[in-house]
Amino acid sequence: MTRDGLTIIHSVVGRRGKGELIPVVRLTPGHPNGRSTVLFTLRGKADLTTPEGAPTPIVKALLDRGQSVIGFDPLLIGESHDPAAPATRRPSTLHFDCYNPTLAADRAQDLATVISWARALADIREVNLVASGPIGPLALLARPELEGLSRTAIDLDGFDYGDGSKPVPTGLDLPGVLQFGGLKAAAALTAPAPLWAFGAGESFADAWPTKAYTLSDSPAQFRLDRGTVEAESVAKWIDLGE
Repeated sequence: MTRDGLTIIHSVVGRRGKGELIPVVRLTPGHPNGRSTVLFTLRGKADLTTPEGAPTPIVKALLDRGQSVIGFDPLLIGESHDPAAPATRRPSTLHFDCYNPTLAADRAQDLATVISWARALADIREVNLVASGPIGPLALLARPELEGLSRTAIDLDGFDYGDGSKPVPTGLDLPGVLQFGGLKAAAALTAPAPLWAFGAGESFADAWPTKAYTLSDSPAQFRLDRGTVEAESVAKWIDLGE
C-alpha cells in the first residue's frame, strides 16, 4: 500500500518451527537509501504514527533521512494477542517462570527475530535500533546478543535495577539479571558497537561501559545522557553518528 509517498507493508514473521507470529509494519520513503531502523516500544506498531495517522517525530525524522522504519508488536502488545483468547499478562501459575521464559525474555526474542528478518531483506544493507519508553532497558539487556546491528539508541526511561530491593516491572523481570551486572554490564558487553543510552537514571553506573569501550579502542562509540533527547537528534546520530 502507498500513502503520502510512503510504501507501507504489513508482515507476520517468526522463527521456523517455533510458532511465533509477530505482527510487523515497514514504512519505506519514496527515495530509500537501503538503511532501516527497527523501533522497539511498549506500544509496538502503534508508535509509528500519531492518533491522526501522521508519522511520530522519530519516525518522520528517520524517513526524512531516507531510512525505512520497522515497527512490531512484541508478545502481549497490540496485534500479538490471540483474538480467540486475549490476555494482558502471562499465566499466574505458581512458579511459571521457573520452567518457562519470562515475558521479558520472550519480548527480547521477538526483538532478535525481527532484527534478523530485517537484515535478510534484499533491499536493506544496514539495520539500526531505536528503543524508547518503559521497554527501553530490555533492549539494552538484549543488545549484546543482537547480531548485525549498526547503531543503537536506547531511552532508559530513568530505570535502573539498583540493588534489587525495589519491585521490578514484569516486562523487565529477568532471573539473575543482577548476577551478571544488570544494565551497566549489558552496555559494557555491547562494546565496540555504537551505543547511545539516554534518559539514564542517576543510579546507572557508567564506569563499566566507559572502560569497556576504552579497552576496545572505541571510546567515541559510547554515549550516555541522563536527560531526554529530541527525536531529530536521535535520527541524526543513527544516520551520521554525530
